[in-house]
Amino acid sequence: MSAQRLRWALSQPPEAQVVVAGIYTSARCPWCIALKKEQLGPRTKAQTVPGLIVVEFDIDDEASFFMPDGSRTTARDWGKRHGLKLTPTVAMLDHLAKPLAEPLVGYGSRDFYASYLEQQIEIAQRFWQNRKRP
Repeated sequence: MSAQRLRWALSQPPEAQVVVAGIYTSARCPWCIALKKEQLGPRTKAQTVPGLIVVEFDIDDEASFFMPDGSRTTARDWGKRHGLKLTPTVAMLDHLAKPLAEPLVGYGSRDFYASYLEQQIEIAQRFWQNRKRP
């Protein structure tokens, strides 16, 4: 889903049992396309808990979108704010759309990427579980 839906993605209720990943991407990046097709797409469709929502921050898209705090930004500016320079980069996001852990940069190891992604999802799940406690 595009960054235009970021606030919706981050506002899911606890019962939804989902985490949100942001992918810093480019339509001209073949590794980005492969990563979405081979890893992120299947994981978002899997019937596992937690579920995964993927928000695409496309650096080629100059359209601005709303951040959780109500400010507007572009994908490129969002990436710069968080030190992201290369595509593809995947980061699990907190409630303010900030990376929760060191992002996954590149897609060089197809064999191990799913494991790295699941580690990131576990980190995000712990964050969201702790944040949603009364």
